[in-house]
Amino acid sequence: MQRTAFLLVACGTFAAARVQAEQFVFTPPTADRWHYGFNSTPGSRPIGSTFMAPGSVGINSDFNDRDAFVILAWDTSGVITPGQPLESYNISSIGLTVTCAPGGQWVPDATVDEWYTYDLNGDGMINADGIPRGAPGDSDGESSDPDPGRTIDIYGVGFGPTYTAATWTEGSAYIGSMYSGFPYFGDPVAARDPFPFVFQDGSLDMLHVEDHIRGLQNDMLANPVYEFTPHPWAIGDVVGYTPGSQTVPFDVHFSIDLSLSAGAVKQYFQEQLAAGKIFIIVSAAHETVMMGGQESYPNIYMREAVGSITGAKAAVLNLDLAAVPGDYDGDGDADLADFAAFPNCLTGPVDEYTDPDCAPFDFDTDGDVDLSDFASFQGVLGQ
Repeated sequence: MQRTAFLLVACGTFAAARVQAEQFVFTPPTADRWHYGFNSTPGSRPIGSTFMAPGSVGINSDFNDRDAFVILAWDTSGVITPGQPLESYNISSIGLTVTCAPGGQWVPDATVDEWYTYDLNGDGMINADGIPRGAPGDSDGESSDPDPGRTIDIYGVGFGPTYTAATWTEGSAYIGSMYSGFPYFGDPVAARDPFPFVFQDGSLDMLHVEDHIRGLQNDMLANPVYEFTPHPWAIGDVVGYTPGSQTVPFDVHFSIDLSLSAGAVKQYFQEQLAAGKIFIIVSAAHETVMMGGQESYPNIYMREAVGSITGAKAAVLNLDLAAVPGDYDGDGDADLADFAAFPNCLTGPVDEYTDPDCAPFDFDTDGDVDLSDFASFQGVLGQ
């Protein structure tokens, strides 16, 4: 069963009694924010650009390395019951589709580039000495990118110290680094809030990603991290795009790897479903130059563009929840309470069940609940 979440939230026609196997489509976002220091109309712009800092993203930059990105949020509480045990949100897949404006000249990439493939010393060239980083004679600490282009990525959304997931809105005041010279002023080393993050290996602490090239924002961790290459939760698959001659909008698809960080990515989304709102950051790794054109990086349509720009579409979140086998009451396990409900779903091998809440008892997915399913149920009972 597929439900369009926006219609359900707007009309108030559905409230899930329990979490079972279903597919959900959430569009448009409840909030979409171009998170950029010079965005004078937060929460109402039709397009959100996403790029790396102007000029050098290395030691001389006054901006966060990932200077402009898009924050997306969806209120899920109207269609997926919040406040349940995390195990009851048995997420099997999460996908995201964003639509980009035409006219780009940027080159996509399907592989992550190391942090030292950027212009670290600000000389306007990458690996000017032609020697890989760390090799004998290396003078600039850089290496050439082995393949062209840069990725479009998905990261988690961290909050603090000013905002929380409950207090931040798409119109909240910007917090982060800004150009520190005339006519603009700001702290050139400030962390973003909200900020993109990945989980640290081992500790599972949140690693800020906005300054991963300069190695800032993660020095206060128990195991400090400086320059590093973040592993995105998903890399965008760019569909139907021809750099330099793109005349119509096109889509970028993401499929989030829920197994990353020993399942911590999946738990992140389970916790958000329990809280009733999902947050995602889309960040492109394409460089740009100050006051340059918009052709060198992806430009993503926001929900405000729909209806006013031809071909514009809002971001779409697809989320699949799989039923926990034998978990009739949706509390994340198969226990005696579920055992008590089993007889009410028992149909035998001929008749099919008509109550969709009986699906967790159909272990062999043949449309009925019979003694074969009961045998399987006994195998998971109490686990």
